[in-house]
Amino acid sequence: MKKRVLIIIIVSLAFTLVSPFIFDARLEDKPDSLTQNLLFGGPFPFAEQTSYLPEQEDAYPVVIQFESPLEKETNYKLTPLVLTELSYFLFFFAVTTIIVRLFKGNVRR
Repeated sequence: MKKRVLIIIIVSLAFTLVSPFIFDARLEDKPDSLTQNLLFGGPFPFAEQTSYLPEQEDAYPVVIQFESPLEKETNYKLTPLVLTELSYFLFFFAVTTIIVRLFKGNVRR
């Protein structure tokens, strides 16, 4: 059980760190300021990057992708990061528990 929990923690941490690259920011209309602080990640956005938006009105809706933290300054918000990690952990724990019980049966001690 402890080994399975440790593996699930590692997998959920990996999904948490990859999630900003999966969940993009989308803007439907042109905002007043063309410099925006956008949040990336999911299910709770936790990585914030400053992005420069196009000036043309016909360029919207625009999808902005997360850039590598090594290339662009990124601020991380702790509370959404922890909530994202927890939600992925609970999801993977539930799925693995269902699969293990399905194949091994309900083992009573």
